[in-house]
Amino acid sequence: MGLPDSTALPSLPFSYPPFEAPRWTPIPPRVPVMADPTAPNVEPQTEAPVPKPVPKPMPKPRPVQQPTPIPTPIPEPELEEKEPAEVINETIIIELPYIGEIPVPSKELIVTAGSTAAVAASVSVVAALASGSLLKFLMKLFKPIMKFLLKKVLKKNNKFTESWARKRRAERLHRHK
Repeated sequence: MGLPDSTALPSLPFSYPPFEAPRWTPIPPRVPVMADPTAPNVEPQTEAPVPKPVPKPMPKPRPVQQPTPIPTPIPEPELEEKEPAEVINETIIIELPYIGEIPVPSKELIVTAGSTAAVAASVSVVAALASGSLLKFLMKLFKPIMKFLLKKVLKKNNKFTESWARKRRAERLHRHK
């Protein structure tokens, strides 16, 4: 079993674009170095005498002013204590079809509750981020100190800590004996 014969494809009715080979254009030769040009005949200029700078006169010292006395505070009259304004607990009742009556608090209460919640949420996020970075810093600081102190205490009590690799090596040695 062989491959089938190839099918004849019709030729396309278009002509190929003409091809022009790139041509190299030679770089023009460098301009020969010319002799230094001579200066034109110009009469020398005579310089005008430069006036010497005149030193500025020294400013006169200011007379020393006597410090102004600090005024003593005048006691303010005591303010009368006012009773806090009454909070109006108006509840607006909205009636919705198929649901019934829904009580809605006043605008002032909604604004107060919303701003309090926003402040509490932002403070809690800031506190969590700050405490996380503080805990990382303290771990970096205290871990080597605690490790050093624990090794000293264990060495004093004749209890040595072995690493996992050393324990495994000791087990291997006991197995083969």
